Amino acid sequence: MDQRAIIDVICKAGIKNLATEIGALLGQELTCSDIQFLLSSKDTLFSDPGREKTAFTRMSVSGDKEGACYLLTRLDSAIILGGTLIMLPEEMIEENAQGGKLDGELSDAFGEVANIIAGVFTQAFVDKYSKTLRFIKETVEELVPTKIDPASDQPFPPGNYYVASCILSTAEKNLGLLEFVVPASIFELEDAAPEEPPEIAETPAQQEPKAAETIAEPTPEPRSEPAGAAEPAPAEESEPPPPPKPAFADAKKLTDVVFTATINQLGEEIGALLGKDLVCDDIQLLLTTKSDFFSNHCMEKVTMAHLKISGDREGLGFMFTQIPDAVVLGGTLIMLPEDQIEEQSSQGLLDGEIEDAFGEVANILAGGLTQVFLDRYSQQIRFVRTESEIIVPTKIDPTSDTPFPEGSYYLASFAIHLEEHELHRILLLFPAEIFDLDGHEQAAADQTSSRAQETTPATAVTAAGGSAGETSTEPVAADSDEKARTTEAPAVPAGPPIVLVISEDSGDAEPFSEILSTADYDCKVLSFQEDIKEQFQKHQILGAFLVMSQVSEKGFATAIKLQSTGQPLPPMIFAGPEWTRSTVLRAVKYGARDILILPASGDEIQQKLNRHFRKAG
Repeated sequence: MDQRAIIDVICKAGIKNLATEIGALLGQELTCSDIQFLLSSKDTLFSDPGREKTAFTRMSVSGDKEGACYLLTRLDSAIILGGTLIMLPEEMIEENAQGGKLDGELSDAFGEVANIIAGVFTQAFVDKYSKTLRFIKETVEELVPTKIDPASDQPFPPGNYYVASCILSTAEKNLGLLEFVVPASIFELEDAAPEEPPEIAETPAQQEPKAAETIAEPTPEPRSEPAGAAEPAPAEESEPPPPPKPAFADAKKLTDVVFTATINQLGEEIGALLGKDLVCDDIQLLLTTKSDFFSNHCMEKVTMAHLKISGDREGLGFMFTQIPDAVVLGGTLIMLPEDQIEEQSSQGLLDGEIEDAFGEVANILAGGLTQVFLDRYSQQIRFVRTESEIIVPTKIDPTSDTPFPEGSYYLASFAIHLEEHELHRILLLFPAEIFDLDGHEQAAADQTSSRAQETTPATAVTAAGGSAGETSTEPVAADSDEKARTTEAPAVPAGPPIVLVISEDSGDAEPFSEILSTADYDCKVLSFQEDIKEQFQKHQILGAFLVMSQVSEKGFATAIKLQSTGQPLPPMIFAGPEWTRSTVLRAVKYGARDILILPASGDEIQQKLNRHFRKAG
């Protein structure tokens, strides 16, 4: 058996024991799945911009080989493991996991889990390896993968590494990837090449300097002449060319990850400012142009806040909010009476103290955006709200430079829900070059055209675009036809359209089934344990009520079952007593369109039904 095969066998034995040993420590049943072994480089290991904030454990290696190795775990998973070990209440564990802070007793507790992992791998090598290797846990720290410089020695130096990984899960949670990273030389695999072809395929870049050397080398004679000796010096001392931009797909993925993280936490931050539950969902991230933006995305009268960009990049971005929404948010902040908010909202009047108050909401958004970018983005970028103005999109000349010039822009938009108010969308628009997304106009045209095709009639796509729209109309139409063909069959299941009522207790489901029957909906009542996927195969699902006696893991596990059906999710309303801000955010994460607080009256159930469910056409 060759050296690589020996190491694979030993590490596999170690990983298979991990679930038992960690589970015994925590008093819970754990599983390790999707076990993988590979040789990688530091650059490849951290190449995915979607890699989440990480708990990074340093370990020392002693015995016949000495050095350091590392354990990588998703930060929220490390918090869950540590919190479970010290028996924190479930709600507190969830709150800490969402806050993303591994410190104090939580860090110490996860350190004990890491000790167990080091011990398991040590025992596997004692049992099966011809040489002596021991792994000892040293320190645990937080790591932001998107900030890592592949060429630096932090958090460990460049080179080749052996990575043994698995997916760690409890009965109710997927804890994500656990990776044991060891320098290839510790396992005597330093002569083996990394297994990812993209990392090896850098020969063209490596050959360029060699070619330059070859050109410079045959000129020894001029070097002996005074004039010739003086001339090459300035060329050598000239500034190196700027580093190449990242690949478009990588830059877009990183930007999407950061904006998604920002928007997911904005609801909590703005809600805390307002003293109400505010939810942000239906996030859409795409490239657009000025003409497309005002044709397909921003068509109502809006207040446009300027977001000054500074740091490693400089420029100007914008936040667009429909006037009635700005009135509601600003009026709520200064605690105006509800009827006064309603009156000014209907009249579209944003001025005075309401306008100033909405400015504070925009400040919170700019601050939240800055914080996440400083935490997770590769460049240091800050956003500051400066001035605001009211614009009417139908009056804008696309060929002018007002309110901003034509060009390629990154658009992040999301829906907002504020308790009794059903609001519209907030739109964030930034020059594409801020995020290294410029120079990809065709990608922007493709993306915006497909977005328009999905959300507007075919005539609107044609009207929106000028020359860019015309060039992309035909492929989009062809793609649409293909989608229609592929989705036609599943769209007509044999059974009638129904609404699902999924309930922990059959008694809790009765008010919902009665209201649905009165409104002439066919409904199906299921328990948490029943097969949900089967209903999607038999029926068109118009919507679902998920009814919990207590807002708990059981209900959220059922929501995960809904997501795993492989079908598009219908509008879902989560019902339960004693909602907190953190449980509302979790519900949204698991697909909730709206929240209903129990006990609820028939009128309240009917109101949610009318707002979110539509009978089959």
